[in-house]
Amino acid sequence: MVVPASSANVGCAFDCAAIALALYLRASAAPAESGFQVNYRGANADEIPRDASNLIVRAMQSAATAIHGSLPAVQLDVQNDIPLGVGLGSSAAAIIAGILLGGKLCGSEFLPAETLRLAAEIEGHPDNVAAALHGGFVVAAAPEGAASVLVAKANVSQNLDFIAVIPEVPLPTEKARAVLPAQYSSRDVVANLQRTALLTARFFSGGELSPEIFRDALHQPYRSSLVPGIAECLAFRHPGLAGVFLSGAGSAVMAIARHSAGEIGDALVREFRRKGTGARSLTLRADNSGSKVLAGDLRAAEAAESRLKTQP
Repeated sequence: MVVPASSANVGCAFDCAAIALALYLRASAAPAESGFQVNYRGANADEIPRDASNLIVRAMQSAATAIHGSLPAVQLDVQNDIPLGVGLGSSAAAIIAGILLGGKLCGSEFLPAETLRLAAEIEGHPDNVAAALHGGFVVAAAPEGAASVLVAKANVSQNLDFIAVIPEVPLPTEKARAVLPAQYSSRDVVANLQRTALLTARFFSGGELSPEIFRDALHQPYRSSLVPGIAECLAFRHPGLAGVFLSGAGSAVMAIARHSAGEIGDALVREFRRKGTGARSLTLRADNSGSKVLAGDLRAAEAAESRLKTQP
């Protein structure tokens, strides 16, 4: 199982849109003697539970419950290159991986719409999980009481570089949401609606992007104060810059570059450092494929499924 990272909100499209990125979580399952065992390698390894409290395992259990199935004892092998707690969709990737593996282990194949509905329930919002599942630029909505998530996808040009500038300070989503106001002015809401419509039209038509389209009034002004350097990065301009925004709830800043990606990444790292915040940059491309089940994942899952069927 290979699931991409994602960058949600995309500036003005707060809780509406996300872009899948070519940075991955890889997970496979094999039968175990008992319980749930997790072999984990990669980002934030000392923070990852190795038992049933692991998010992938919990998503597997949710998948089993949804289809009235029962998971066998499983050993998970995880290689994760997505940093945690910086707004690059690490939890969404884990949830999608867990649902798809859990369904397979219980002898069922989830349809994309079923996967997305369950993932959005677990995650609490549909944007990151929709991008992790489908790839590309996605817009998503979860109507109250609806049985499915509404989603549309556009492929993203491979001529664009996505520069994730990751400060050394993580920013939990709960903290980032806590600073948001309970009410907004109609002026700010209309400004975001205008830009979200333009942003979506440009991605779906392949039109030209510009920093002004990504400008936001609903979340970035409030979250920028949580990590020194974010505000300066959002104000940064360069001839090669197509857009810059807070990735998800932060703390990473995402820049889209038509050219000069290295120069832009270095400049944004300096903006953080000028404010006393260490940071690094990572240049990526968009992922237009989304989640993929590999042959090795299927063989391991089928072995566990066969073991389950032979149990008395």
